[in-house]
Amino acid sequence: MGSKVVPVQERIAIAVAMTKGSPARSVASVAREFGVSRGTVYNYVKRYEAEGLAGFVSRSRAARTHPNQVDAATEDLVVRWRKELADKGADHGAVSVRNRMRRAGLQPPSARTIHRIFVRRGLVVAQPQKRPRSASRRFTAADPNGIWQLDGMEWFLATPQGRVKVVVLRVIDDFSRRAIGLRIANSESGEETWACLEEAIAAHGAPAMLLSDNSLAFNGSRRGVEVMVQQRLRERGIAQVAASNHHPQTCGKNEREHQTMQNWLNAHPPAATKDELYQVVAAYEDDYNHHRPHQGLGGLEGLITPDEAYRSRPKATAADHPLEPQPRSREVTVAKTGQLSCGHATVHIGREWAGTSVTIIRAGNHVAIFHRNELLATVTLHPDRRYHGTGKKPGRPQGGAPRPRITP
Repeated sequence: MGSKVVPVQERIAIAVAMTKGSPARSVASVAREFGVSRGTVYNYVKRYEAEGLAGFVSRSRAARTHPNQVDAATEDLVVRWRKELADKGADHGAVSVRNRMRRAGLQPPSARTIHRIFVRRGLVVAQPQKRPRSASRRFTAADPNGIWQLDGMEWFLATPQGRVKVVVLRVIDDFSRRAIGLRIANSESGEETWACLEEAIAAHGAPAMLLSDNSLAFNGSRRGVEVMVQQRLRERGIAQVAASNHHPQTCGKNEREHQTMQNWLNAHPPAATKDELYQVVAAYEDDYNHHRPHQGLGGLEGLITPDEAYRSRPKATAADHPLEPQPRSREVTVAKTGQLSCGHATVHIGREWAGTSVTIIRAGNHVAIFHRNELLATVTLHPDRRYHGTGKKPGRPQGGAPRPRITP
């Protein structure tokens, strides 16, 4: 007879039928009724007589001892390493613990074994809902300084007067994940951003490209304006690209690194001043760059730190000449008020052009407005101004009489 998983209630019914049934029943008849072997019936009866109902609780057939399981001293050692890393706010997963131990000259078990130790000790909670790494497509620059990623993270100082918000501006190298630039700023402004970039360029050379989100301090392309940081990057021969709207995954390396840094900051006493916060973040960067093997470098078994990866290849360089802004053109219809939209800005060319289709040609912050082949106006957009007048006297569309002025 093939094997069969017998529910607990049926096991009890079999035992009761044999021991308390009236009239007494044969083993063969009970076996036929429940579809089990006679040996199973005898087994259940013995178990019931010896242990009662408790004898029918599910029993694991797993071995009580495992000859290949690591010894208790090794388990205690990896758990101690995990606690030390967690106490200072560093990554303390199985891979991180193993790589740290190997760099210290120890011979730890595999990352899978260390993970099982953490599970056995109740230190890890399974998260099956997390998306596996294979579900994401990743890009990486081909060389150090090929792409830098720029981002800002809000943080709070614990001052005697209460919490004060500041911004931690960070620059990391896309190829190596090395932290390149750091600045603690009062706000995410263009001046503070450029100061952070300028310090990083002075220390590590100019990158070929800078990637950022669409913060107006970093990049105004999505809003139709060239901000100061963009202009100065062009002058240095550094190309710039911004992430798509509502798509933070493009800057995912920076976003993920923020989590690592926040764990470190939360493990230390709150900083009361920008200088104190800078020192804590600088200590984190030293550990992150020079002592923490990065799981994105060299695979799960890799022992490569961001600094080692950054120094492993020749650096890419910026262009040896200033970059020209790329001109763009589009057709728009002038509103009834004589205004037209140009990115974040509104340009007034006169109500006599209301309803007319015009062409906007833009290069950087310089805008030229044409009607057919006639130049109507040129405007230099200012990033901090929304409304721009042309300073030109009212004209007339070509091929017809002047449009009547519309009074409000």
